[in-house]
Amino acid sequence: MSSADLFAGWLPPIVIQDDDGTANPTHEERIWLPMRSSSSATLLHALVSRDTSATFRRKLRNTLHHDPALCLFTAAKLVQEHERGWRPIAGRWTTKQLADWWIRHGTEVWEGAAFLSCPDTETGEQQLQRFMRLDQHFQTLPFSRWLMESDLWWKAAGLHRRASICQSMHSIRLIDSDRADSTSVPNKHPSNQDAHEAFGKVTGMVMERQRLQSEFSDSLEIVRRDLAKQLAYGLSHEINNPLANIATRAQGLIASASGPQQAESLQRIVDQSYRAHAMIADLMFYAHPPEPQMVSSFPAKQVVNDVLDPMRSTLQRDEIVVDVHIPSSLKCDGDPDMLSEAIRALIHNAVESIGVDGKIVLSMEADTDAKQCLLRISDSGQGLTPEDAARAFDPYFSGREAGRGLGLSLCRVHRIAELHGGSIQLHPALIGCVAELTWPLHLG
Repeated sequence: MSSADLFAGWLPPIVIQDDDGTANPTHEERIWLPMRSSSSATLLHALVSRDTSATFRRKLRNTLHHDPALCLFTAAKLVQEHERGWRPIAGRWTTKQLADWWIRHGTEVWEGAAFLSCPDTETGEQQLQRFMRLDQHFQTLPFSRWLMESDLWWKAAGLHRRASICQSMHSIRLIDSDRADSTSVPNKHPSNQDAHEAFGKVTGMVMERQRLQSEFSDSLEIVRRDLAKQLAYGLSHEINNPLANIATRAQGLIASASGPQQAESLQRIVDQSYRAHAMIADLMFYAHPPEPQMVSSFPAKQVVNDVLDPMRSTLQRDEIVVDVHIPSSLKCDGDPDMLSEAIRALIHNAVESIGVDGKIVLSMEADTDAKQCLLRISDSGQGLTPEDAARAFDPYFSGREAGRGLGLSLCRVHRIAELHGGSIQLHPALIGCVAELTWPLHLG
C-alpha cells in the first residue's frame, strides 16, 4: 500500500510555540499531520455540518480509535486549550473527550487558508512515507499508549525542539471508554475513492466560489469606475462655463464695490469659484487624463523636495514636521510632473488630517525583487476606517467626517497610478494612516 492510498492529504497545521520555560515564546513551528483516507469522510461531515447526534458521535469516536494521526492532532488541540487556561489536564482522556472537541470545533478548525495549507511537495512526500510506517507501527500498540509514544510523530513531522505540548502528552493515558458502544456499530468506513471524491468536491466548491466572488467584484469595480468617468466628464463640461461666468462677473464687481465688506464678499465668491474649478479639473483629469510624458532615471529625492519646498512655511506655521527618507542615489522612471501631483495630493491629505502639531514620514525605495518603486507617506492624523480606506479613491466619496478630504484629489492620484501601471492604497495604522504608491521600476 502506498502513502497516497493510506492518506488523503493534510490536517490543518498545528502552531507550536516553544517557550523554554519563560513567559515569552522563543520559537514557533507549524506542524502538519496526515489525514487518513479512511477518516476523511468523517472529517468532511464535521466540516460541512454541526451534527451532534449519537450516531455521529459513535462514528467519530471509532474513527479516532483507528487513526493515530487524527488522535494526536485532536489531543494537541486540547492541550493548547488547556495551556490557555481552560482547566487542568487530567491524567486520562477518553475518546469521548476527543470526539467532543470535534463537535465543538469541527467547523472552525478548517476556516481560512489552513484548509488548503500543507508542507512543500518534496518534504511532504518524505513525511508521508515516514507517517505510513508510524501508522502501521501504532496499530500494533495499545491505544492507551498512543500519546505516551507521540514523540515519534512529532519528530517525523519535523519538530526539532522539545515543546511543552509534547511534554504534556507524556503523562496522558488514552481510554476507549465507549469501546463497547462502538463495537456494536459496524465499522463501515467509506472507500478511499469515495473519501477523495468527497473532499475534492468540497475543495472545488470553495475555490470556485472564491473565484466567482473575486471576478464579480473586479467586474463591478470596472463598471462602477467607467460610469463615474462618464458622469464626471459630462458634469465638468456643463458646470465649467457658468462657473467661469460667475468668477468673471464677481471680479468685475470688486472694483466698483461700495465698501470693504462688499469687496470681501465678492472676493470670497471668486475664491470659491476657483476652488470649484480645481475640483472640476480633478474630475476632467479622472475622466480623460493626458498621456504621461515618461522620463527615464530622474532623481526621486529632487522631485519630492520640489513638492515640499513651497509647502514648508505652511507646515512650519502649523507645527507639522516632515521627515524624508529617500536615498540620493535613487532613480525612478515615469512622468515627474504627474508623480509630483500625486505626492502633493497625498501630503495635502495627510496635512488636512493632522490639522496642527503632527508628523509626516515620507520614504521611497526601489524594490528590486518586485521590480517597482515604492513610496510611503505616513501621518499622525485622525486615522481612517477600513471602510473609508476601501472607498477613498471614489471621485464622489468624501471622508471629511474622518478629518480627511479624500474623494477628488485622491481619485486623481489613483488615475496617475493607473497611467503608470501601478497602484495606490491607504492603510489604517495604529496612529494615523499610511499611503502606499507603487509603480514599475523600469517603464516601457
